[in-house]
Amino acid sequence: MPVDTELKETLSRAMKRQLEGNFAEAEKIYREILKKDAQQPDALHLLGLIRMEQENDEEAVKLMEQALGLFPSASHFHHNIAGLYRRTGRLEEAEARFREAIRLKPDYGEAYQGLAEMVKFQTDDPLIKQVDEQLRTGKLEDANRSYFHFAAGKILDDIGKHSEAFRHYVAGNRLANRNFETNAFRESIKNLLYYCSRSFAERNAGSGIDSEAPVFVVGMPRSGTTLVEQILSSHSEVFGAGELNEMKFVAAKTQQLSKFDQAYPASLPGLRKDDYANLANAYLRRLQQLSGDGGFGRYIDKHPLNFQFVGLIYAMFPNARIIHTVRNPLDTCLSCYFQNFTKGQDYSFDLTALAHFYNDYRRVMEHWETIYPGKIYTVCYEDLVENQEEETRRLLEFMGLEFEQNCIDFHKTDRKVSTASFLQVRKPIYKSSKKRWVNYRQELSEVARIIGVSIEPPVTITGSSTIQGGSILS
Repeated sequence: MPVDTELKETLSRAMKRQLEGNFAEAEKIYREILKKDAQQPDALHLLGLIRMEQENDEEAVKLMEQALGLFPSASHFHHNIAGLYRRTGRLEEAEARFREAIRLKPDYGEAYQGLAEMVKFQTDDPLIKQVDEQLRTGKLEDANRSYFHFAAGKILDDIGKHSEAFRHYVAGNRLANRNFETNAFRESIKNLLYYCSRSFAERNAGSGIDSEAPVFVVGMPRSGTTLVEQILSSHSEVFGAGELNEMKFVAAKTQQLSKFDQAYPASLPGLRKDDYANLANAYLRRLQQLSGDGGFGRYIDKHPLNFQFVGLIYAMFPNARIIHTVRNPLDTCLSCYFQNFTKGQDYSFDLTALAHFYNDYRRVMEHWETIYPGKIYTVCYEDLVENQEEETRRLLEFMGLEFEQNCIDFHKTDRKVSTASFLQVRKPIYKSSKKRWVNYRQELSEVARIIGVSIEPPVTITGSSTIQGGSILS
């Protein structure tokens, strides 16, 4: 579709603002374009992307469908609305849009990856050949080639070619060009544990506000946090807010309030008890705004990396519920490595960095459990999928809620899911993700060494039962 130079420059200026996070300024420019031409598809589509970021999915769908109707040959329109359909549970429509994006642009790596994440592949799937052909052309930029490798890895994992799959995941992670400073993160963890000591917990006992409404689901990404949130959010008294960045913003705010003018966590000794109460009230208002009417008894923030803020959370909300999800450490690390995270989680793109991050996470959680004994509820992913009702009842008891059957039928709950577990929570509990790491025993040997777990296979003696060799992971 031809675009005049002035319009192209105006759209570029607006997109720059949008990428910077200045949505108000970007929207103002798009509105000016649409005032002149209400059918300008790029402005409609980009405004729809802003609505996606603002969690206004209904209006986002309306705008993006309108744009697609005006410009059906735009492959990126199909790809972007596929992502929106996917997170709102319209999975068949999402798959169709991904496939159309690929038909229109056969080298659209991100669309292949998006489709691969949704489909369980068989050996005769034609997409396998398409991905292979694109990777053999040698004409792809690194970022685009990375998407193709992640797609190839998922396809080959589905059809049982695990060694080939892993090679593609290695290439995809490398080409993503994401870096993580393990030593700097470890130093930040040392500071966190120093400032959030037992004396910190004792000193701030009774600070904050008495509300029992906030619930935090923390842990490693890909450890079951989304599944736990979906189960609990199916309860009539619970609102699932998804993965919020609010606690990160709260932590940053402590520097402004602290008399020491230091960044978190060094800011904490300079806060008064009233400061924690003010931070808590502001956070709670934000949760209530997200829920629409604020008429829920519990509000879940399931950002897994909130494990870094547990001390701050208890200073703000001494009665908050914190649920810690755990999963087999090798399955957790493997699942992170196989996921091409759009933003954040830079540690997951290198196996060694990932293993060290896991150790740091584990160290932090052990610290919280020591200084807040009995307050954090740990749920094991494997136990949850094996004994869904029993574990769900225990979770609800911890939440102070009565059992509701909807929590068992969580896959029927109509709510937005933006994380990599979008597909899992649309189906009843399944067990295929357990012990997935066994298929990659050799490739995970260094990870296992760093995190201190055994990956030796069970020892079988002819004529006798299998001896497990002392490992609970095999």
